Amino acid sequence: MSIWGDCPTYIIQDLYMEFSIFGIVNRATKRIGPHNFNIISIIFGSLLGNANAEKCGHGTIIKINQENTHKDYILWLHNLISNLGYCKLSIPIITTRLSLHGKLKNILRLKTYTFSSLNWIYDSFYINNKKVLPDFYLVFQYLSPLALAIWIMDNGSISSTGMKITTNNFTLKEVSILVTILNIKYNLATSINLSSVPNKYIIYIPKKNVNYLYDIVSLYIHPSMKYKFHI
Repeated sequence: MSIWGDCPTYIIQDLYMEFSIFGIVNRATKRIGPHNFNIISIIFGSLLGNANAEKCGHGTIIKINQENTHKDYILWLHNLISNLGYCKLSIPIITTRLSLHGKLKNILRLKTYTFSSLNWIYDSFYINNKKVLPDFYLVFQYLSPLALAIWIMDNGSISSTGMKITTNNFTLKEVSILVTILNIKYNLATSINLSSVPNKYIIYIPKKNVNYLYDIVSLYIHPSMKYKFHI
């Protein structure tokens, strides 16, 4: 058995009606869980990165975008989420968009189904439609090794002296909370550095701790992302 368990594949009718995780046809507003801890970890790790949660009708949808250069990773992530029954089986297709500097980028877009029972995640991560860091204890609970791996694969980058995790969505106070959680929960000697973007910050992990960090998350790291650990 894989780490994901024996998750069945369901026939998807549309965004508003599907075979639920119980095998019963339900509208999105009646998708009430319970939710596997793994999918919550994936969502938390993604939202700590560049993913977004949006309200759609009475429910919440999670949207994840990656550049085509990370195609293997986003297809792997899609496989995890679809096997858990939270998105369509059809693989993400490449679309294009203009960057802030006018450069055309190829993007793969992945989105979950809409669940009213995920509204608490939206409410935890957003205030007045602006992303914020959820409550300390909520992040502490769901920042599992899987969530940490997803966050690193999304926002982590290699550094000659270690690893950096960009945190452009969060304030200095929020980044300080993330550093505290990483240091307490995983005994990582992380610190805060200034980003090249004004008033934005980076979580820095020294090189001596990168191997230790890899041991924590290695079970969930896609091979295409191992380079971020100097591997």
